[in-house]
Amino acid sequence: LEWTENALFDLILMDIMMPDISGYEACRKIKEKNRYKDVPVIFLTAKTDTESLAKAFDAGGVDYVSKPFRPEELLARVATHLELKQRREELKELNAHLEEKVRERTRQLQEANAKLSIALKDLQELDATKNDFLHMVSHELRTPLNGILGGVELLKMHDFPEDIKGYLEILDISTRRLERFSYQALNISELQTRGSKVMKMKIFSLSDFLKDFIQQYREEKAVPEDTLLFDPGVESALVEADPGYLKKVLSIFIENALEYAAHQPVQLRLTKEKEKLVCLVLDHGPGFPETMLQESMHSYKPGIEHKDQKTGLNLRFAQIIMQHFKGEIQLSNAREGGAIVRMVFPVKN
Repeated sequence: LEWTENALFDLILMDIMMPDISGYEACRKIKEKNRYKDVPVIFLTAKTDTESLAKAFDAGGVDYVSKPFRPEELLARVATHLELKQRREELKELNAHLEEKVRERTRQLQEANAKLSIALKDLQELDATKNDFLHMVSHELRTPLNGILGGVELLKMHDFPEDIKGYLEILDISTRRLERFSYQALNISELQTRGSKVMKMKIFSLSDFLKDFIQQYREEKAVPEDTLLFDPGVESALVEADPGYLKKVLSIFIENALEYAAHQPVQLRLTKEKEKLVCLVLDHGPGFPETMLQESMHSYKPGIEHKDQKTGLNLRFAQIIMQHFKGEIQLSNAREGGAIVRMVFPVKN
């Protein structure tokens, strides 16, 4: 016991029967010292009954060698426990190293997460600023545009020379185009910032909705029945959408198809593909340019043109609406000519 005060042994051999103190008690006192908690103690004993051995292990011993012992057996036991002690120490060091690595990695992840949170907040603020600016510009543009349009209408009532009338017509077309752009930019800004709040989602039969919409569109736009055709295809299938915004999406593609349909009928068709409802708008016009097909599922890019420059912005507006419906828009061209617009909706059970 005195030796253990000043020295640290790798292993202790101890007899159970000793004159001043039993091996059990000595082992307990040694094990009370923190630095000896993991040092193996092997008992040498002539007492091999179950109770004595149980007391030896309970005191903190790891093994025993019965007397009289054979030197080769004792050396083998000592070697085994020294090896086990070394492996435990190595494992302890490895665990400590791994714990330090985990702590370091956790710290790095926390720092990265904090930076990402700051970056996300900055991005959200930047996006909000962009949308506020777009909203402000669009709103501020509409007031002077209304004044210009009113002035142009008054001027067109006068009998000017043909060249002046031509200039007025160009001014009228350009101003109305700018007005449409401003209005659509305002719509996009509102959807991107408040989409879930402005949407009034309802569950309804898409076939019934399209029948009513087509009838209303023909009447309001004075479109002959044989110019805008409708094939209901699927009956009673339900979708979840905002009826008002869905009308805007349909109007965009039908108006575009009628404008470039080369005086041929435009068809609206409803089909079902697995758990999806597909509303198709088919025309016999020149079709979509390859650039528009490649970019159709990305944000509006001013350099991409499709028949006229308003189409890119209208497409983006329609895409955002369909995303809120958990649907998508797919553009393609028919082999025999003409454009195909697919509005894909998940079926609502």
